[in-house]
Amino acid sequence: MLEKIKLDHPQLFIQAFENSAIGMALITSNGGDLLKVNQALCQILSYEKSELLTLNIKDIIHPEDSALDLHIIQTLQSGEQHSFLTERRYIHKNGHTIWALMSVSLVRDQQGNPLYYISQIQDITNRKLAEEKLREGEERYHRIVEESPDGVIIMKEERCLFINQTGLELLGLKQKRDIVGRPIYDFVHPDDHERLKQRNMQNELIGPIEKRFIRMDGKVIDVELKTIPTIYQDQQAVHAIIRDVSNQKQTKDLIINSEKLKIAGQLAAGIAHEVRNPLTAIKGFFQMMEKDLKENQMYFDVITSEINRIETILNELLVLARPQEVKYDLKNIDTIVNHVITLLKTQTNLNSIEIVKNIEPNLPPIKCNENQLKQVFINFLQNAVESMSTGGRISIYIRNQDSDSICIQIIDQGSGIPAHLLNRIGEPFFTTKEHGTGLGIMICKNIIEEHRGKLSIESSPEGTQIEISLPIV
Repeated sequence: MLEKIKLDHPQLFIQAFENSAIGMALITSNGGDLLKVNQALCQILSYEKSELLTLNIKDIIHPEDSALDLHIIQTLQSGEQHSFLTERRYIHKNGHTIWALMSVSLVRDQQGNPLYYISQIQDITNRKLAEEKLREGEERYHRIVEESPDGVIIMKEERCLFINQTGLELLGLKQKRDIVGRPIYDFVHPDDHERLKQRNMQNELIGPIEKRFIRMDGKVIDVELKTIPTIYQDQQAVHAIIRDVSNQKQTKDLIINSEKLKIAGQLAAGIAHEVRNPLTAIKGFFQMMEKDLKENQMYFDVITSEINRIETILNELLVLARPQEVKYDLKNIDTIVNHVITLLKTQTNLNSIEIVKNIEPNLPPIKCNENQLKQVFINFLQNAVESMSTGGRISIYIRNQDSDSICIQIIDQGSGIPAHLLNRIGEPFFTTKEHGTGLGIMICKNIIEEHRGKLSIESSPEGTQIEISLPIV
């Protein structure tokens, strides 16, 4: 018959202490010396038992946790708590830090006097390292999101949970809480609602697609939208990336308009040559007939009026590309040039052309029409690219010319313009290109003059230098 186990037998405690899978120690209540330790604690700290028993608890506790240790002692000694559970750091025999989950109790005698502390120590170093890596990853992700040049919105069931600083500025919001809980469709143009709702943003990667968003001030902006299914706060969500492409679209429109302008110039030139010459002959012979035939003068007046009307239409076609009166605002010239360079980057890369910028910092703004100046820089840079069939470098210098003006230089390494033709550059319908219309530089010159600026062109077989001077407000 098995002997009944006596639960109050001292040997039972000793066996539990020695064979415990977690570290255990008995510590004096008045000095902190180690009275007894088990093998698990020795393995955690890589000490032999005989070594540990010569140490004080202060020898193995991390110095930065000494204040915590004092708090634990005061709490247990005062009887405020019977035990204390906390995470704390210990020093390994080799000197590195070990994180542990520590539970400690104060054992008292029958009169309530402190005898010793009994402490249980569980190694949680690996868990703490994993948590630290996770936290670092989350912080890194947070920094990337917050510092992103694109707007970032996190959504769940089409409602906004998070927005970064760029997104706030893009939508004209003042604080992040202004968007939390609101449907994303509050900021999407009503005409784009239906097409966006047809997309399964929750489960599919979408985009980039172009949509129209509405800022808080009511302004409509063109954006490039991309959505990615993600997990946010342990729940399925949607990570939306929003990029403002309004300026890019405006610049593209400028290129399209520039191409239309070329077509208009070609039409004007064709009509001027093909229609005006025979019209002159018709008008001349008609005037001779009018002198000889005095009857039906009313018919002659009507025909003369119609001929004059045709001439007026021809003249209107010839000035079709003339810049119209537009609004002028304060703009930074370096921002305008950088937009144009970005737009033409693909074209320059395909032609093995490098654009090198040297822009003086803190340039003052100028009063201008941004779209017209973009048209000017697009024209000159495209001319430079077309003149460099074997690649090369285009250098752009922007600096203060004096206290009253800013100087922009565009220097290419193209084939140049023959000296005897240089003076004719800018004349209507005069061009050195095989398929040019001769209107581009003329229009650029007119735009610069309307901005009260100056244009000069120098050229040689080694390249062409365009210099534009624009007044400071």
